[in-house]
Formats: sequence, structure tokens, C-alpha cells
Amino acid sequence: MNIYTKTTNLPLPSINQLLIFIVLALICGIGLAFGLHTMIVGHHHTFGTTREVPWGLLVTPYVYFACLATGLCIVSALGQVFNLAPFKPLVTRTVFLSFVALAAGLMCIGLELENPWRVVLYAWFSPQPFSNIWWKTALYSCSLVMMICNFMMLLVKRPKIAKGFALVPFVLLTVGNLNMNSDMGLLGERGFWSDNYMPIYFLALSIMTGCAAILLLNWLACKFNSESSDAEHEKAFHATSKLFFVMLLVLAYFSAVKVMGGYFPRLAKNPEAMMLLVQGDFARNFWLCEIGLAILLPIALYVLAQGKKLAIMALAGASCLIGVFVLYYHLVIVGQLIPHFHQYNVVGLPQYYAYTPTLHEIMISAGSIFFFLSAFIFGEMLFKKIYAN
Repeated sequence: MNIYTKTTNLPLPSINQLLIFIVLALICGIGLAFGLHTMIVGHHHTFGTTREVPWGLLVTPYVYFACLATGLCIVSALGQVFNLAPFKPLVTRTVFLSFVALAAGLMCIGLELENPWRVVLYAWFSPQPFSNIWWKTALYSCSLVMMICNFMMLLVKRPKIAKGFALVPFVLLTVGNLNMNSDMGLLGERGFWSDNYMPIYFLALSIMTGCAAILLLNWLACKFNSESSDAEHEKAFHATSKLFFVMLLVLAYFSAVKVMGGYFPRLAKNPEAMMLLVQGDFARNFWLCEIGLAILLPIALYVLAQGKKLAIMALAGASCLIGVFVLYYHLVIVGQLIPHFHQYNVVGLPQYYAYTPTLHEIMISAGSIFFFLSAFIFGEMLFKKIYAN
């Protein structure tokens, strides 16, 4: 009854708002159609992956959205689990965005699998507790359910129950995030995943992208609803900006470690991959996106805005989110391009393997991104008055 009372008082969305939602949903539908076509004709006909490079572009949005969901969950937990007052006004919208992001990631990895229904079937009827992938599937599935329950309790104004539901995904997603490199390490130690700093690196990335998404999407929500933020929300944005800046500095340190590994091979466990990233074919994207868009430009914008001008901080968040997507692509792909046993100078073995994303992979990835955006717009049309409270 509480939900009914609140939602029926909401003004109807305008024509422009509906058009924005329809366009985003249509693009999402096109991406899903490419995924359906892939499942019909077979992945080997539509994907650019090979036996040597088994993980392609679709793993990137999966990792991206899984880490984004973790970051959003952590920021929301600061308000409702740890009772930090500056973050409380952001809790409801952030919880909604968190489980939508996780759903987008699971959708993308589901379409990447050739037989995704087997995950559900064998995860329940043939569990393997010694499998990293089984644990990650269980953790993310349980977290998704708990976050939906958390959001529902927030809607009906049951904060104590919501806090209990919030604590579970906070723990599960954080544990899963700290072990993200272990899942990737199953492909062999050719990539970046074996370095000791990777668990903290993933956690810092997740918190940073969560803050970036909050800054960008809350600003977009104000523009979409033609409203201005009140004093409490502005304090929340300022607190998020400060946390965002701290995480940017942490990521700047880890990026410096990457650069040193690329120029001084003795400092890296994976010198070939680091050199390919920093000095090789991926160097342009590394310096432009990983360093420029993900770190340097957001830091410059934060200093310019002093963390207080919401429009500039939203631009910093957008820049960071774009740069981090490319960063995750590098994490997934570059290490796989180093051949196994390359150090033995095997005759006929190429210096690097090759991989190019196909149209189907690009469209499915775009579909997952636009699923997240269309769900965000849908939430603004349906829950904006609840977000304000």
C-alpha cells in the first residue's frame, strides 16, 4: 500500500522522457537480437575468439558491470550499513543502479556462454565448491536477489530490514571482487592477473567507478527531471567527489606501477604483456584512455571544480567511466595475446596472437550498456519522488 500511494502521486513522464527511454530500449533490444542470433547459429560463426584467445570483448562489460555494481553497493553501504550521514540521500538510487549494473553484467556473460542454461542447471544440481567460477556465480546470483530485496524494503520504508539485506551483498560482492583476478588467472599466467596488487587494484577500481557513476547519473537525473538538487544531495555529491578523488590517486599509483613494469621488465611478473600494453600496439589506447581519460582528466576537473561544481564533476565521472572500460578491455585481452611457452622460442609460434571483436560482440556489448542506461531512465520515471525522499 505504501508503494501504491507513493507511485500513484508521481507525474506522468513527458513525451521527451518517453522518447529517450524508447530509443535506449530499442538499442538494447537490437543488441539482444544479435545475442539471440549468436545462440542460434553458434558462437564460432559470430565471435572472434579462438582456442588461443578464448575470452573476447564480451568478458569486458561483464567485468566492468560486476565491478561497477560492487562499487555502487559499497557506496550505498556507507549510508545505510555504516550510517555515514553524507551518503544517506544517495542510498535508494544507488541500490537500484547497483542491482541493474549486476544484471547487465550477468546478461552479457550469459550471452557470451554458448549454453548459458547449463550454468543454472549444474550450479544447483551439480555444485562444485572447489570451482572459482561456481563460487562467483553463486555470489553474484545471491547478491542480485539480496539487492532487489534491499531496494523493495527501502521502497516500503523498512530501513532496519533493508540494512540487513544490504549487508549481505556488501560482503559477497566485496569478496567476489577481491577474487576477480583468480577467475582470470584460470587462463594461465600470461596476463596481468598474477600480480600481488590485483585484488586491491580491482577493489579500488570498483569504488572509483561507483563514485563516477553516482556523480554522472545523479547529474543526468537532475537534467532529465528538470530539477535542481537540494542541500542534502549536494552534500552527498561533495562527499562522493572526495571519495572519488582519493580513489583516483590510488589508481594513479597503480598505473605508475604498470608504466614501470612496461619500461623495466624486471619489475613485472608479466613483462611481455606489460611491454605490449605500455609500448606496443596498445600503447596509444593505454596512454589516451587508461592514463588520460580514466585518471588525469578527472583529477584536473576535480581540481578545477574543487569537487563542488556538479556539472564538471559529472564530466569527470563520464571521462573516468569511458577510460575504465578501455582499461578492463586491456586487462581481459592483452595478456591472452602472449603465447604459451613463448620463452622457449618454439619454431612457428607467433610473437603475439591476434584478436579483433566482431560485429556481434560489439552489438551485444552495446546492448548490455544500453540495458543499464534504459533501466536507469525507467527508474527515474517510476521512482524519482522516492529517490528524493
